[in-house]
Amino acid sequence: MPGHIVVLSIPAQGHLRPALAVTEELVRRGHRVSFLTPESFAPAVRATGATAVPYESLLTEVLGPGQLRTLTADQLAWSAVLFLQESVNLATLARQLFADDVPDLVLYDMIVAPAGRALEQLWDRPAVQSTPSMASNAHYSQLRTVHEQSGVPHDHPAVIELGHRAQQFADDLGITATPEYLVDWGADRSLVYAPREFQPAGETFGKETAFVGPCLSAEYTRGTWEPPRDGLPLVLISMGTLYNNQPDFFATCVRAFDGRPWHAVLTLGNGTDPRELGPLPSNVEAHAWTPQLAVLRRADVFVTAAGMGSLMESLYTATPPVLIPQMPETWVASGRAVELGLGTLLDPAEVTEDTLLNAVRETAADEALRERVRHMSEAVERAGGAARAAETLESWW
Repeated sequence: MPGHIVVLSIPAQGHLRPALAVTEELVRRGHRVSFLTPESFAPAVRATGATAVPYESLLTEVLGPGQLRTLTADQLAWSAVLFLQESVNLATLARQLFADDVPDLVLYDMIVAPAGRALEQLWDRPAVQSTPSMASNAHYSQLRTVHEQSGVPHDHPAVIELGHRAQQFADDLGITATPEYLVDWGADRSLVYAPREFQPAGETFGKETAFVGPCLSAEYTRGTWEPPRDGLPLVLISMGTLYNNQPDFFATCVRAFDGRPWHAVLTLGNGTDPRELGPLPSNVEAHAWTPQLAVLRRADVFVTAAGMGSLMESLYTATPPVLIPQMPETWVASGRAVELGLGTLLDPAEVTEDTLLNAVRETAADEALRERVRHMSEAVERAGGAARAAETLESWW
């Protein structure tokens, strides 16, 4: 039976892309989807067939292309307070917009979990977390792991402030949810855009957690790209959308592959001007954007900042990655990939022409690693993607 789903997301490509793919599938199945989004992402929402509901996000500037370089422990801790305020605003807006049109289900991004969980109680409707990260439960906590990785203490002023504000949020709405439940990344129901085989303590998660793997829109998977005709092995290099303001890093990449028996494709995003790299050698090309999935299908190695979306696309296409994490969450994902033997870790502080070239060479030549990546690619395929995500959501209302 067709239903009405409200989606709460944030203005970050890695979080939006899987939610858009799931939305596209829901619409295809005849459901009505209302998707709250900043105006800049409204066209992408409308392309899925959903109704875009524009709002002013507190996160648009913070999460804009090329805005981040490094994230200190202090910044990470205080970002949670900002995320809570985003949730407060979203919950207030959603209550106003849908007071006479209460949805059958709320699909909310993990970053705005307080909003989704509050609306679940207020509307007495199921809410499901959209999780472009690792899942959390009593056996594994992604939030705790990220805090430990970054050195955020339990008594950090921001942690204490977050607890106070979350309690005030609950009190203002008259709901019984505890502050800990509101702000944690563990969820009663969640879609996780990774296969169970990649999840730490994956066997401890029950049916309430659907490991659906990467969710990719039809248009995204149809993208094409013609490889160069030089016959050289291909390496794709991308730092994603948040951490691409790194002209020095990309210049190092150019020098590393200049004259080497590799063809390097650099995706610069909006953070780095191609002119800053100067004239490029014939075996190196730089673009603001490339159809990443299409290039990965042709690539021998993927140099990536290891956001979960890019990492899963690497596994989806069975392209072994060189992981250069830029923030605590991607350090955690990179660590898990290395633990499973699925990639080569390169500390961003140790990137030089030689270390980068050697990491790419070694990754390409490691047949055992490539075989493990192929096996994980099969697990990604079995996970089911957007079709399984939509089926799961339908079973929860």
